[in-house]
Amino acid sequence: MELSGSPVSGSEVNFSSSDEVTPWYRYDVNGNSDQKVVTHTFKYNGKQLRNYSLLYDRTKRAALWVAYAMNGDKYPHNVSRSDSWQYDPALKISSTDYFGQPKLSSSYSGGYTRGHQCASNDRRTTLYQMYQTDYFSNMTPQTDAFNAGSSTSWDELEEAIQTLGYATTGSDTLYVVTGAIFGAGYTSDAKDNNNTACPVPTQYYKCVMKVSFNSSGEATSARGAAFLFDHSTGTQQNKTINDLETLTSFDFFTNIPADIQNPAENGTNKLTL
Repeated sequence: MELSGSPVSGSEVNFSSSDEVTPWYRYDVNGNSDQKVVTHTFKYNGKQLRNYSLLYDRTKRAALWVAYAMNGDKYPHNVSRSDSWQYDPALKISSTDYFGQPKLSSSYSGGYTRGHQCASNDRRTTLYQMYQTDYFSNMTPQTDAFNAGSSTSWDELEEAIQTLGYATTGSDTLYVVTGAIFGAGYTSDAKDNNNTACPVPTQYYKCVMKVSFNSSGEATSARGAAFLFDHSTGTQQNKTINDLETLTSFDFFTNIPADIQNPAENGTNKLTL
């Protein structure tokens, strides 16, 4: 996937009159006018930090992947969850065009919940960082059985990644990619708050890579794991990152040096990273 042109940049819609304003960045995808890559940032300890990036597809009314980094020192767990649902301002093309985002001030109809791809509990350093996970661009329609409750395999994996991410400190970083797959025979049974049909993913996945860096900021080692879920049954399969790259045609973790990236992408470490 290649990006085209210089990024369009702008400011977020304020969550309240007293909120700080943080910029976002948006790129076009070469050869596909229905897709855009967006990065959101937030401020912490006087620094502007990347919150997460996503690839949004307006034909699917959802992000195909969402990517972010976790480190307990750089992104500590400071605040409690507080919902703030709204359109993603980075995908606002005009006053009436939000690039296919569903309206989701309340949940989907048709028996589907608002499923975060970047989980709120992964981004709890500041309220502004966490609020950004409630953008409609980060939502996909998930069955209640798949999304809700600590007894689901998807929820258990999210909690395991959160535990590992906040325990990853010092010069190490845990990189996470979550994605939705719209396979053969996907339906559009879900409806947003405007009663507009929304495609329902057939599968979900998570790819994680834990990378260690030396004092000069050079990556010195990496370990990886990947997980594929069937949406209708919740069945989980342990995969390699290469497996998921082949399935989705995306190339993840491209900035990691090839000599440590390739072994990590072929690893089946589960979450013993």
